[in-house]
Amino acid sequence: MNMTLEEDLKKWEVERPQYENLMKYLKPFLKETMFNHGFAVEIEARVKDEYSLFKKINLKRKEKGSYSYEGMTDKLGVRVICRFREEIHQICKIIDHTLETIKTDDFYEKMKYNEQGYKGVHKDATLKANDPHFEEFKNLVFEVQIRTLCDNVWAVIYHDIGYKPEMMASNQIKRNLHCLAGSLEVADVCFSDVNNSITRSQELTAEFILNFLTKPFYRFFRTSYDISYSIENINFLKLFLTSNSVDLFKTDLNVFIEKKHKILTQISKDRRSELSNPLITQPEVILIFWFFSRFRISKFPVICSAKVDRPFARMES
Repeated sequence: MNMTLEEDLKKWEVERPQYENLMKYLKPFLKETMFNHGFAVEIEARVKDEYSLFKKINLKRKEKGSYSYEGMTDKLGVRVICRFREEIHQICKIIDHTLETIKTDDFYEKMKYNEQGYKGVHKDATLKANDPHFEEFKNLVFEVQIRTLCDNVWAVIYHDIGYKPEMMASNQIKRNLHCLAGSLEVADVCFSDVNNSITRSQELTAEFILNFLTKPFYRFFRTSYDISYSIENINFLKLFLTSNSVDLFKTDLNVFIEKKHKILTQISKDRRSELSNPLITQPEVILIFWFFSRFRISKFPVICSAKVDRPFARMES
């Protein structure tokens, strides 16, 4: 049986601090979880204020006739925003493994071939029983949204302008919204095509090397980096590769990362804040450590001094 709106708001006044505490835990927890899997995503989170709660319950009851406070699963909403469409499925699997998923709505799959509009995956979830904070938050259901940057642009603008195009009076506005959604979807596909072309390249370019280094870099160093700075450094470092084979490069570097995982983890913790050495927060630092292991320390300073005008030379010390 539905409570009155006044009763709903009184209950929310009591429960809201619990959701705010859960948000403080959940946002950095998911950020770290994504870094552990090599994903640098944007994490947004919000707890509904009393006005949003009131308006949603009021609107839903007008639409459906019945809508309960207890049935609202997005009192706390967390948004995971990734770069490429192909990352959606991988991130959803991580979410399902990390959280207790109750329900999934995939708006990508629901979209018909001739439709445009909101895209994303929504998951109603709770903490898993083995989570150290489970007892504190075990009765709290929250919503996790997963979508790309382009889909997020659409959703934010769409929400601000008017959530449902059928409510718009002007056919021209409806058409513009439809075209905008299509344009952003094309952009999304193009970004993915570029990324996949680099990932699957059989040429050992600086772009390929940077793309390959990005996931382990996020796992270890958990920070953003300067792409142009990396490309410049990697183009220099390429001079010291003994093979142009992409497969051999991937195999050798993967073996190195697996063998030196603990050391790289420790280095990242100890040195990631060193402002005197900006390379410590660039993906090519993994390539540098790999060279150290291959050339041995006695030979590596010679390589470093080969082009002292390059920022890479600072790694000599």
